[in-house]
Amino acid sequence: MIKYVTFDCYGTLFDWRHGIGSVLEYVLQESKDVALREFFKVEQSIIMRPGFRRYSDILKEVLQELMRSKGLQYREVYGDALVVGFARSPPFPDLIPGLKALRLAGYGVAIISNTERRLIEVTLSGVNELVDEVVTAEDTGKYKPDKEAFLRALERLGVRTDEVVHVSAYTYYDLLPASELGIRTVLVDRGYGEEWSIKVSSLEELASMLGHALR
Repeated sequence: MIKYVTFDCYGTLFDWRHGIGSVLEYVLQESKDVALREFFKVEQSIIMRPGFRRYSDILKEVLQELMRSKGLQYREVYGDALVVGFARSPPFPDLIPGLKALRLAGYGVAIISNTERRLIEVTLSGVNELVDEVVTAEDTGKYKPDKEAFLRALERLGVRTDEVVHVSAYTYYDLLPASELGIRTVLVDRGYGEEWSIKVSSLEELASMLGHALR
């Protein structure tokens, strides 16, 4: 029996591309699309480096590397702006109806996120009552796609791998490692060009599917 539907947060529930895109566009002095592509490439390499660092520090490291590569001078206020932009990422429009439908169906809703407590508290402001549990990289000491991030999160939730469905818009960080642990997985399509065996276009479609197929 499925006890929890767990979610990636940024990019799946909240549009962090919108949240950080305008800051990157301003600071890097280039188009938002180009800036975001460059950001994600550097972020992926930094997050995999040995040793744990707070995600706010990782955001600043990424910006420093990008600015240095372009001959631009990094200032701490730019890093602060990026962190605030990230924390204030807006919810996707299907978040409230989708999560409410899942809770009405009796599922627990949890987030497993590559972030830290102080940032996600800002992000969830106004909708935090729709989320039962939040587990961050700060809590586990591990960043996805490390499988240990999932195992430690499930331990905190008090559930087994067969009692969870994990939902994300990203295959590399979430769906691949989760599925390798035996967790059922679903891709929510946010237009990133990702493909997966089970895919939904919205959280409302997810709630409907779970109500009929996976319970």
